[in-house]
Amino acid sequence: MNKNLSRIAVLMISVVLVVLLYQTFLLEQYSTYNYLAIIAFVGFLFISIYDMRNADDNE
Repeated sequence: MNKNLSRIAVLMISVVLVVLLYQTFLLEQYSTYNYLAIIAFVGFLFISIYDMRNADDNE
């Protein structure tokens, strides 16, 4: 995948993760689904960062 697309994916996933953390802990909307979504997006973020490190600049 292109490195620029990987950066965009990391940025978008990070924004969603920040919104989920804000909603869960600062707005005190404690829900099992919020916790599962946080875990899922942290996993997606790690995968995207790994993909960004291994992406080629030439594509």
